[in-house]
Amino acid sequence: MGFLVTESPSDRALWLRTKLDSANRAYHELDAPIINDAEFDVLFRELVALETRYPELLVDSSPTQRVGGPLSRKFLSLKHSTPMLSLSNVFDAEGFYAFCDRVDQSSEKDLVEFVIEPKLDGLAISLIYEDSKLIRALTRGDGVAGEDVTENVKTIRDVPLTLNCEVPLNIEVRGEIYFDKDDFETLNLRQMKSGDKIFVNSRNAAAGTLRQLDSKITASRPLTICCYALVNANLIQKITRQSDALKFLHSVGFKTSSDVQLATGRANALAAFRDFEKRRDNLPYDIDGVVFKVNDLGLQKSLGSVARAPRWATAFKFAPDEATTKVLSIDVQVGRTGVLTPVARLRPVFVGGVTITNATLHNMDEITRKDVRVQDTVVVRRAGDVIPEVVKVILSERKSNSIPYQMPMDVPNRERLIRTAQLIHFCSRKAMNVDGLGDKLIEQFVAKKLVHDFADIYTLIEADLVALPRMGEKSARNVLVAINNSKETTLPRLIFGLGINGVGQATAQSLAEEFNSLESLGQTSAVELEKIPDIGPVLAENIVEWFSTAANQHSLKKLVEVGLIWPTPAKTDAFKNKATLTCVITGTFPELPRELLKERLNAKGIRVVSTLSKSADFLVAGAKAGSKLKKARDLGIRVLEEADARLLLNDEISVDQLPKYHK
Repeated sequence: MGFLVTESPSDRALWLRTKLDSANRAYHELDAPIINDAEFDVLFRELVALETRYPELLVDSSPTQRVGGPLSRKFLSLKHSTPMLSLSNVFDAEGFYAFCDRVDQSSEKDLVEFVIEPKLDGLAISLIYEDSKLIRALTRGDGVAGEDVTENVKTIRDVPLTLNCEVPLNIEVRGEIYFDKDDFETLNLRQMKSGDKIFVNSRNAAAGTLRQLDSKITASRPLTICCYALVNANLIQKITRQSDALKFLHSVGFKTSSDVQLATGRANALAAFRDFEKRRDNLPYDIDGVVFKVNDLGLQKSLGSVARAPRWATAFKFAPDEATTKVLSIDVQVGRTGVLTPVARLRPVFVGGVTITNATLHNMDEITRKDVRVQDTVVVRRAGDVIPEVVKVILSERKSNSIPYQMPMDVPNRERLIRTAQLIHFCSRKAMNVDGLGDKLIEQFVAKKLVHDFADIYTLIEADLVALPRMGEKSARNVLVAINNSKETTLPRLIFGLGINGVGQATAQSLAEEFNSLESLGQTSAVELEKIPDIGPVLAENIVEWFSTAANQHSLKKLVEVGLIWPTPAKTDAFKNKATLTCVITGTFPELPRELLKERLNAKGIRVVSTLSKSADFLVAGAKAGSKLKKARDLGIRVLEEADARLLLNDEISVDQLPKYHK
């Protein structure tokens, strides 16, 4: 039996990010996919699972933090009026009911009504109309901006160029561009006869067709569209529900799905899903699941969205594929909280379009329940919770000399591995954001006994770093500068960085807002913590236990001694009401990272927006500020430089005391 002590989760995450980025580029920029959709989804979900289990692995550039893919350089990119988000996914009734529970918490009705739509396998598109005429068509792109494919979209027969309405309309409509099954088969037959490329699936064919530089090629292929969203539908009179929006879209000339259903309550909604599941193969188009949307637009607004997806909708994916293979070995992985996780190493097997080589066994209880042993033949599945899992053992194929698996009580160098993982998490981008301090370097710090706890990071000197392999004086100085810059942080980042078991970014933010200081948080009881939404008894006890541990108290004291600062929200009259002030940030800030500046301003109750208008209270201008600075002065808006912002953040000056302009 081997231990995963040399094969780190960070290496796997790096491989997954690289693989997914390459796949995204091949698909979005080159229109030449290198893996199929099923394999991409499995790799993507595995990366999500790794980043969830090891938050220190999450980086801003991860494919999981982006909607869609990179923008093609072949087309002009334009910003969406509102982001085009992705959908969250559920894979079983339990996951769907959890989604329903979250919806019910915000609803005043006993039973919520859902619109149920087929999840088409195509390419998302945004159609913009002015005076009832199509003026722009944008792909999803990266969710923030999309590719301008207007001329190609105009060739699709089901896209209205002029709306069928008496009063001219300015609207934005979103939908899916795809091929019907029969049309896709006809297209591939034509491609084969002419000696051209055969498309792997209809989704890739639709993406490639829509991104042709020659719109005549797009026009020659039978693309169609199904529209499912009217942006800001609530602004149009009498539209208060998603179903009303769909009827309106159909009335002015858009093609909408004839298979949409309405269901009240989760039981009826689940029954509708089962109905789609049975009819899936007989539908004229490909679907890989069903989309559930809260019908009431007011409730949609209350539920809001998270970074990548709306809270009021989810995609219920169809059951994953399964296959049989052999367990070659069972390895053990060490987590940052010290938990040992068994992982089955499998004989490579192709499942639903992807090759699987390992699967999670979760814990010893799970291994005992399923009685998984080395050399067993097992059924594996691309599980809904993103990592491939072992479903069951085929006992009829078990060898007579098979012995039950025994979980090791410990692994070599476990304490060192745990300490390393904790420090990697503490220094990660979402925590203290020590730029340039990578996993390998932290591993060396721990191995050389240069660092024992969080505060020791800030006591390192140049001589410590230069003595390490492949570390020159310039690199050492850069690392020390990054470490020093990270001393100025925010309370949510620090709480998250402490690595308290179960405390993610959202919980850290909630704790910071509730208690305002580490002292208050550290002195609270489990009973008080449980009053905070999403904090249950186990998490509350984890928090109390962390702060009551003498070693952790000592570590926090040392962090203060080495100069770490995390300002608490101001209590001055200027900031009594949250978000009463609005500002825009522009330019670069060498001494105060822009992301940190935004967090500090938000903590003060100042809302940071991206678009400058006359309603903004002030502009924070760094080096190389451009057109926004000129516009602010033209509009008579206060302009702050970085030094001004620091005075404001440290309560040394109020907004009213700042100069109207800053030369």
